[in-house]
Amino acid sequence: MIIDQPNVEQAADIVAINQLAASYADAMSRMSVREAVQVYAENGVLRTPTTEPAVGREAIIEVIGRTVATFDLLFIAVQNGLVQIDGDTARSRFAIREWSIRSKDQQGFLFFGYYEDRVVRTPEGWRFAERLLIPRTMGKVDFLSGKLHQLGDLQPWT
Repeated sequence: MIIDQPNVEQAADIVAINQLAASYADAMSRMSVREAVQVYAENGVLRTPTTEPAVGREAIIEVIGRTVATFDLLFIAVQNGLVQIDGDTARSRFAIREWSIRSKDQQGFLFFGYYEDRVVRTPEGWRFAERLLIPRTMGKVDFLSGKLHQLGDLQPWT
């Protein structure tokens, strides 16, 4: 997708939406699901190929929480996304990489995929109205066998 050069106002919105995606990845990498889901609009929707659509923050917390509970490690890296602003709505696409270690057997996994998003401006700022997770590939990896270190006092900035 080639997107037209943004004007100054759109550029600020693009930065805000990229921060939204980075905030989600950061919170999820700390396994703070409730915090991560704050990037969704109150009635936001999460769609994945392996779950029923989750509508609203509490439903999204439940769906993501079930998955996260099966891991000792989840680490998400997100790249700057493609964002197209249209007034108080936007579309975005973010490529992601997820590394995880399953609790029951310490098996490591590597996942590559995309989030296709509809984004809306709310009184809270930009929020995801809908996120569609699109997998590209996932596989077992053996290189995630090192000692897991506790995050300690790593907290979001206030």
